[in-house]
Amino acid sequence: MKRFFTRACAKLGRFFWSWGFLKFVLCVIALIILFYVEEDWRGARAWAATKAEWEARGESFDYNKFIPPPVPDEQNLAALPIFKREPVKYDNGTFLEAVALEKAMRSDFSSIDLPRLGNWQSGELPDMAKFRNVIATNYATVFKGTKPPEDTLVQFNAIYPFLTDFLAVSTTRPLCRFNMDYTIFPPASREFGFLTQQIKLSQILSHHAILALHHHQSDLALEDIKTNFKLLSGATSDPSLIGGLVAIGIMAINGAALYDGLAQHSWNDVQLAELEQMLKPINFLADYQLSMRSEVAGSTANLDFFQHAYRSDVKKVLGASFSDMPWTELLDVPWPSGWWDKNKSHMAGFLCHELATVDPQARLVFPKVDLDLKHQVEQARAKWDAYAPWNIWFTLSAAPLDNITQKYAEAQVWVDEARIACALERYRLAHGVYPGSLDALAPAYIAELPHDIMNGQPYHYQLRPDGTFLLYSVGWNQTDDGGIVVYRKDIPTVIDYNEGDWVWPTPR
Repeated sequence: MKRFFTRACAKLGRFFWSWGFLKFVLCVIALIILFYVEEDWRGARAWAATKAEWEARGESFDYNKFIPPPVPDEQNLAALPIFKREPVKYDNGTFLEAVALEKAMRSDFSSIDLPRLGNWQSGELPDMAKFRNVIATNYATVFKGTKPPEDTLVQFNAIYPFLTDFLAVSTTRPLCRFNMDYTIFPPASREFGFLTQQIKLSQILSHHAILALHHHQSDLALEDIKTNFKLLSGATSDPSLIGGLVAIGIMAINGAALYDGLAQHSWNDVQLAELEQMLKPINFLADYQLSMRSEVAGSTANLDFFQHAYRSDVKKVLGASFSDMPWTELLDVPWPSGWWDKNKSHMAGFLCHELATVDPQARLVFPKVDLDLKHQVEQARAKWDAYAPWNIWFTLSAAPLDNITQKYAEAQVWVDEARIACALERYRLAHGVYPGSLDALAPAYIAELPHDIMNGQPYHYQLRPDGTFLLYSVGWNQTDDGGIVVYRKDIPTVIDYNEGDWVWPTPR
C-alpha cells in the first residue's frame, strides 16, 4: 500500500511539473483574461451607448451640475445660526449635526410630542381640545413646577422661544439654500439627517400657525406658512430624491394650516391673494425631473466609487452601519469592470426613461407611461439574472422608486386645488356665496385657472345645494368618478390614490 501511494504521488508530482499541466494552467488563465476582456468590452460598450443616447437628448451625468448655486447669506434663511452644523463625536465616528436647531426644537425632551394636525386631505380638522391638552402637557414637561399660562399660544411660544425671532428674520430673507457639502464624494456619503430635520421644523411652524388662526391672528399664521414655503424651496433645490420627498412632506404639513384657515374662513382677501401667489410658482413636476436627473448623476458617481472601493473603503466613507450590510461583501470580489458599467447603463436608462412620465412645460402626468416602466422593472426582477452582479445594483435600487411619480403628482394636484380654493374663498368674501362655475374666478380672483395635470382638462367643480363646493381631479386612473374618494381596504382611514378622484375635501 505504501509503495502504491508513493508511486501515485510521484506520478502526480511529475504531472504538475509537466508541460501538459503548464499548458492547462496557461489555457485557464488565458480563458479568464479573455472572459474579463470580453465582459469589460461589453459593459463599456453598453454604458457608452446609454451615455451617448441621453447626452444627445440634453441629459447630463455630471453630479456637480445639479448642486444648487450659493446665495448671499443676508438673503438666505438657511444661513441663520440656528441651521449651523457642528461636529459631534459618537462611538462610531464624528458627524456634523445642527445642534442649535435640535435644541430649539426641544429634541432633548424625548417625551414631548406634537399634537395631531388632523388629516386635512380627508377634511379632518385638528381637535383643538386635544391640541391644547397636549401643549399644556408639553409645557409642564419643559417647565416643571411652573403654573402654565392660560393662553395656549403663549404656552407654545414659551416651549419654542426661537419662533418669534426666527419668523421676524424670515421676512427679511427671501431665499433658502441649505449650506451642506454637496461636493462630497460619493454622493451616497452625504448626511441627509439635516435635510429630514426640516420636517419637524415644518411641523412646529404649522402647529404655531393653527394656534395663531384659532387666536384670530391670521397675520402671524401667514408668516408661519411663508416660512414653511421657504423651507420647501430649500428642499426642492437639493440634488436628491430625498430632498424632493422632504419638500412633498413640507407641502402636506403646511397644507394643514392653509386648509384650516380656509375651513374657518380666517383669511382676508389680501392674505388669500398672497397665499395663491406663493403657491403659483410651485412646480412639483419640474422638481420631479430635477430629482430624477440628480439620481442619475448621483447613482453613476456612487457606482464609480463602489467599482474601485473595498469594503474597508466603504466603512471609512459611509460608516460602519452601511459597510456591515451583507451586500458590501461583494465589493471585495474582483468583478469585471464591465459589470459595473452594465449596472450604470441599466440604472441610468431606467431613471432617464422615468423623466417621460411627466411634462412640466405642458403640466401633464402620464400614468400609463409610469405603469409601463413599472412592468418593465417587474419583468427585469423576475429574470434569472436579476440579482447577478451585472444587474444587482439596478434591481436593488429600482424597487424603492415605485409610486414616486404618483407622489409628485398628488402634491401638484394639492397645490393646484389650494390655489383654486383660495380664489373661491376670495369670491365668497366678495359675493357672500361660492360661484356657480370656475369660469367666474378668472381673472378677477386668479389670473389663470390651472388645468388638471392628470388629463389636461379643467378641474371638476360643482356648487352643492348646501352652499359648499366640490372640487376634484380625475386622479391616477384618469377617470371621472364623480368626486368619489376611495379609501384603502387594509387601512380604511388612508386614501387609496390609485382609485377614485383626488378631491379637495369639504371640512367635516
